[in-house]
Amino acid sequence: MSRRMIDNPSGVLQTNPVPIVAQLAMEYLTENSEDEYRQRRSGSATCCSAFDSFLRWIPVIFIGAVLVYSYYVYVWHLCLHKMPNAALMGALLLWYHLLLLMFLWTYWRTLRTKCRPIPDEWSIPEADWVRLQRADGLEERRSILAAIGRALPITVCDQNGVVRYCVHCRLIKPDRAHHCRICGCCILKMDHHCPWVNNCVNFHNYKFFLLFLAYSSLYCLDILVTLMLDLHQAWGIDFDNVDMDSLLTIIPMIFALIFTTAALIMLGMHIYFVLLNRTTMESAYSPTFCAGGRTRKAFDLGCCENLREVFGDRWYLWPLPIYSSRGDGLTFSTSYESRDGSISSTAV
Repeated sequence: MSRRMIDNPSGVLQTNPVPIVAQLAMEYLTENSEDEYRQRRSGSATCCSAFDSFLRWIPVIFIGAVLVYSYYVYVWHLCLHKMPNAALMGALLLWYHLLLLMFLWTYWRTLRTKCRPIPDEWSIPEADWVRLQRADGLEERRSILAAIGRALPITVCDQNGVVRYCVHCRLIKPDRAHHCRICGCCILKMDHHCPWVNNCVNFHNYKFFLLFLAYSSLYCLDILVTLMLDLHQAWGIDFDNVDMDSLLTIIPMIFALIFTTAALIMLGMHIYFVLLNRTTMESAYSPTFCAGGRTRKAFDLGCCENLREVFGDRWYLWPLPIYSSRGDGLTFSTSYESRDGSISSTAV
């Protein structure tokens, strides 16, 4: 028997209106304070998200500013202001604007093309997800994932031989797919997240990214060569001929040299990856195949076939940023395919 029942044998609880009112007031104030805290926290998260989104667009804004500056230097300062030959000036301006058009077109397609969502059949059902979370040990998790992915075309597993899955998206990962923490979703044939385009380079925009690297290299190289010829004409081999107008050409030439070098290095690296049918991530970490083990060569079908997987079978579309790649981003041909075209390496 409690102390209260001893002091009050009738069993009727004594009421004191003042403490009750005070308690209700405290609960009301506390509830409002918690709501205000949640609102402040939500507002703070929104502000941080907006600021983070703005930071991600800084490289894109920087490229836009460099393009405006290069246009001023090439068109106004070099061609319209200093070029005496009208025919030569027209040819240079025509070639420059053609490269600029392809540069902007491929850049826009790379930036705006998003990865298509993974179909629902790759999602892990809720009941299986609960079982997976409660799984005790590797073998139990292996059997659960094998049952879930039995009907899916999977040839790649993790280093333990278990079907790959994403804990964030709650789905079975298709071959060559990875979760991007910046985009917040799983990306089909993810190559890398490129800050210069504020987008993931993936299955659906990889062709556009390669063309962007090619046209940006030509664009920067055209500016660099033209500026170097202009400086050679102004300086010759006698540095006594240097004037302020020639010195103003050095700054954009240095920028052009830096961007040309960077673009050519990136282009050469990705051409090498295309010829081997390899992504940037696969060049760093070799994928593990359910049949064949860990290797970088399983997707390599030969240079010609590898090119067609990215650029497609219609050669006249290769130089244009128009989607023409083979496949759907979910399944890929491997060197382990049997003669009848069926996949000999399966996940289960």
